[in-house]
Amino acid sequence: HRIPAFKVRTEQSSSSEEDEKWVAANNIEEAYQKAETKFGLKKGSFTLEQDIDVLDTWFSSALFPIASLGWPDSSKDLENFYPLSLMETGSDILFFWVARMVMLCSFLYPKTEGNSSNVSPPFKKIFLHPMVRDSQGRKMSKSLGNVIDPLHIISGIKLPGLIQNMEQNTNLS
Repeated sequence: HRIPAFKVRTEQSSSSEEDEKWVAANNIEEAYQKAETKFGLKKGSFTLEQDIDVLDTWFSSALFPIASLGWPDSSKDLENFYPLSLMETGSDILFFWVARMVMLCSFLYPKTEGNSSNVSPPFKKIFLHPMVRDSQGRKMSKSLGNVIDPLHIISGIKLPGLIQNMEQNTNLS
């Protein structure tokens, strides 16, 4: 997801960060309207440049429960299926992903109907599955190199090649 922030550029724009003018909007048309109102600019007297940065993976994925159902627009799916009933995940990403889902979705989509607290977490229950670990207690991870190469499993590998790879990989224990 690109950050929904737009820099306002005029002929008088300075290169100083202190003088930069920004608006946040869902789309370019809305950004033009906001810039005209916020800064008293006339149509055609300025241009907009969307921020080139993107939201990080954890932030973007935290929006999944509502974004996959049509948010930020209203939709029947969002109305009928939010909140979800169950989130299944590993404990290793409980804070990185699940906590952010709860905070962001509860703030961005506070479903009020029949909810006295005005906060609607994105799921009713969280199921934490067990983690597969190596003999040193580390999570099995391709980046750590303590797993069999998944591409070998997908593409197929003969047993002697698999054994040779396991013997050469010092992270497999």
